Amino acid sequence: MARITKGILGGFSGKVGTIVGASWRGQDIIRSTPKPSSRPPSEKQQLQQDKFKLVISFLQPLKNIQNRYFGSRSGSKSRVNLAVSYTISEAIQMTGTIPELMYNKVLITKGDLTGFQNVGAAAQTGKYHQADLGE
Repeated sequence: MARITKGILGGFSGKVGTIVGASWRGQDIIRSTPKPSSRPPSEKQQLQQDKFKLVISFLQPLKNIQNRYFGSRSGSKSRVNLAVSYTISEAIQMTGTIPELMYNKVLITKGDLTGFQNVGAAAQTGKYHQADLGE
């Protein structure tokens, strides 16, 4: 793995031939493409892959919201990474060997949301009618 400090092209992401450019912990890096494994995943690896696949497919439509409103960025973890991490650790239960989401524990956003801004109120004159009061 190589680190790009100030290359002629700067950082890049994606695959070019046999190299991959990415951002890792806030630094631009270049690495070779990984060799595909010929061994099947172990039971624990397969279970983790299944959990990850379930969570990613569920959270994908919420990505834009979570990118803005899920917690506070901490170091190199994005808000979407924090949402995935939380969901895998707190909102997955196992039914036999099958991971399932516990919808009552899923969080769409996390943290403080800004309240109303530039709110004003003014008194109005006039009589209320019984229909206005719901009677």
